[in-house]
Amino acid sequence: MYHKLKHRVYQILEGGDDSGLIGKCVNVFIIVLILTNVAAIILETEAGIYDVYAGYFQAFEVFSVAVFSIEYLLRVWVCTEYAEYSRPVLGRLRYMTSLMALIDLLAIIPFYLPMFIPVNLRVLRLLRIFRVFRLLKLARYTDAVDTIIRVINERKAELSITLFVGAILLIISSTLVYYAEFEAQPDKFSSIIATMWWSIITLLTVGYGDVYPITPVGRFFGALTAVFGIAMFALPAGLISSGFMEELNRQKAAKTVVICPHCGKNLTHPPEKAGAEAPVIIVKQADERSKR
Repeated sequence: MYHKLKHRVYQILEGGDDSGLIGKCVNVFIIVLILTNVAAIILETEAGIYDVYAGYFQAFEVFSVAVFSIEYLLRVWVCTEYAEYSRPVLGRLRYMTSLMALIDLLAIIPFYLPMFIPVNLRVLRLLRIFRVFRLLKLARYTDAVDTIIRVINERKAELSITLFVGAILLIISSTLVYYAEFEAQPDKFSSIIATMWWSIITLLTVGYGDVYPITPVGRFFGALTAVFGIAMFALPAGLISSGFMEELNRQKAAKTVVICPHCGKNLTHPPEKAGAEAPVIIVKQADERSKR
């Protein structure tokens, strides 16, 4: 009875095809609760709204934390249903240190900390900022976020190289512009570290205009930095977009079942990867002999 109950709770929280109507309703409820929490965080910053409905905001916060706390405890309880967390103690400890479990914890911990640790108003505001991590809980309930994570993992080597090259360009451009502009603008280019602000906004093609070179040599280096910044912006964008196309094509192929029109055999390889509701494609080959 205990194991059946735990497995059923696991199915409901996962929200798969075997979770039934209850599982789908629970997942929709959690998604709506996350979105309304984000909306509440935004609306609370409007003094005119918060002063009028402060009691409702506080009650909604207590209700949300209660739901998220129950969800977190249940997930820790049923995590042993996963093969990698099957050990009762060590498995749960491993699960509690996983990324999604830490996000779930960050979504509720700011509410409980002031109850046990005395904090001042500034620290309390900082803790309230962490409530925005509730938005990251959507990663568990949306395939889009899962697709983004897979694409980034597949392209992490190329993206790491891009970041490394960007860091080199940042240091080189900051150093060159600092020595070119220090004497002309010692207040704005006071050090290489201070010049990095200009290099970052130039490499990222933002260009706020509050700091800019005025000497001919500084402008020359600034132009080169801007050109390299466009290239640096296009490179990771191209990597990620190509990764998205490959992932979407892979998902589409995995959901397609190819059926032979002659024998009715499943030609999908491997056939077990095709979903139960996958579209069926019947391969048609014209028989020229039969036409004659």
